[in-house]
Amino acid sequence: MALSAPLADKRAKKAAISVVSLICRLMGDPNAWKSNTKTAGSRIKRLTAVAATTAQVTTLTRPRNSPSTGCSRRGLGVEWVGDWNGWLLCIQPIVRPRPKVCQTMPACQAQNFDIAIFGVESPYTLVAEYQGQTGDGYFHHDALQPDWAETISLLAATQTAPGEPFILNIGGLLFDELMQGSIRDLWVEARTGLKAGQHLRVRLNLRPPAVAALPWETLADPRRRRTLAADKSLALVRTATDAEFVGRPRALQAERPTKMLIVAVEEAESIDASAEISHIKASLAPLHPTHLQLEILQGRVDLQTLRRRLDEYRPDILHIISHGEADGLYLWENAELTLVKASQWAAMLGLVDSVKLVFLNACLAGQPDNTKPYSGLAQRLLQTGIPAVIAMQFAVLDRAAAAFAGFLYAALVVGPCPGAIDVAVSIARSALFLSDPERIDYATPLLWLNSADGMILRWSDTSPQSISNPIPASAPDPVPPPLVLDIEGKEEWLARLPSPSIAPPELRFDYLERKKQAEKVLHSLRQDHTAQKSGKALDFRRVTERLEIFNVERRFIDNLLERLHRTDR
Repeated sequence: MALSAPLADKRAKKAAISVVSLICRLMGDPNAWKSNTKTAGSRIKRLTAVAATTAQVTTLTRPRNSPSTGCSRRGLGVEWVGDWNGWLLCIQPIVRPRPKVCQTMPACQAQNFDIAIFGVESPYTLVAEYQGQTGDGYFHHDALQPDWAETISLLAATQTAPGEPFILNIGGLLFDELMQGSIRDLWVEARTGLKAGQHLRVRLNLRPPAVAALPWETLADPRRRRTLAADKSLALVRTATDAEFVGRPRALQAERPTKMLIVAVEEAESIDASAEISHIKASLAPLHPTHLQLEILQGRVDLQTLRRRLDEYRPDILHIISHGEADGLYLWENAELTLVKASQWAAMLGLVDSVKLVFLNACLAGQPDNTKPYSGLAQRLLQTGIPAVIAMQFAVLDRAAAAFAGFLYAALVVGPCPGAIDVAVSIARSALFLSDPERIDYATPLLWLNSADGMILRWSDTSPQSISNPIPASAPDPVPPPLVLDIEGKEEWLARLPSPSIAPPELRFDYLERKKQAEKVLHSLRQDHTAQKSGKALDFRRVTERLEIFNVERRFIDNLLERLHRTDR
């Protein structure tokens, strides 16, 4: 078989040689090329078609004028042409498909807006960065100033609600101090430049301890009169990048199955850990065991028991329910609750390198010290390399803590961006704000995130990949986890709801509207359940949105009925 001179592309030459070799091997006899023209031509055409199916670079044709014309007239291109008794082997130019890039859902796509404040005393230096552009200015406030010290004390009082106007004024004061001059220009560009479905991740790097102690989670735009914590298109996180105090963090993403350990330190007088655990279990119910494994350590937990369990289980997510202080959490020791210092927690968790996220659901565990950098419990855990820590900066009511945990894990599992911890925290804050905007509960949880993004879980069956790293063309698209709809449980809950006449008139409208919405969503979920049982593929995104809406309505109704029950007593 005579081949014409090669073109310049060496890859085409290699492809041609490999295809011809394949044909010869398939025929099993090099002398077959000299056999009957019609028979051999038919065999070559058939075998080359097989090669074309796999290599997608070959075909056979009969020329009308010249070899080159015969190939090019059919739009096949010519890099190598083989002519044998009137048959041509045409090798198409190799066009490699673009490598697939890990496609995340629109809600998972985030733009970072970085704000850094540093210095020794007021006025502090302020720098903001967005998409390579920077703005700068000065920041004049800190928690050591008498007015701010008094304000923080008022916010921290759990028995009285500060009121929405007061909280909005505090957040607006911080916002206006930040968004001045070129920084405000960057902010406007960032807010208006978001595409549909994207969110903005505001990362606060607050180095002066007295600045970090300010209530940043109350940030609000005073002109729009909108609290940023209630905005689902925005994720507000704190970050720590000062190499003098914090080392390089661990990778945030957890392998599958993700292991979660709940540590519930019970005390008969005040903590009702069972209610919070129930919220968490309900939120995690849609996950298949192949995606997440849950273990619970509950009761009078002591330090040694916890240390052994951490070593044996090696969790990815550690959720702790206990009493807390700014510099430690309480565990049992010698039949009484004993404060375990931040240094002890850091030493213990520093040895468990599997932990990616720690949720300290305990009062004051996230409160920064306003004079010493990285002396609080949550910040000490960051120093061990843990990339994500959630903690409470103020005292928090049990019901609010339990509700936040439920909202958080529900959003992490079936929210608009499953697996993203920053988006999940934002949604949970928004849910608390909607439940009661008069209280500071929604601005009490802090999220420290020392990671390029917030994606702690991925549903892909392949190993997790960064968005910037291409996935080979043959790799499967990410596969969402199987959905557990629990229609029977939802129907039982709806059937137990009281009649509308029980609710007082001022709450009757909210109750009826929320119940009607829950019934409407449940009807759609029943249809999804029927389709799932018949083997039809479900629209994962749409079904998870329905589950999220139902869970939000359910929690609102439950909280409303709980308040009515307490009032009656």
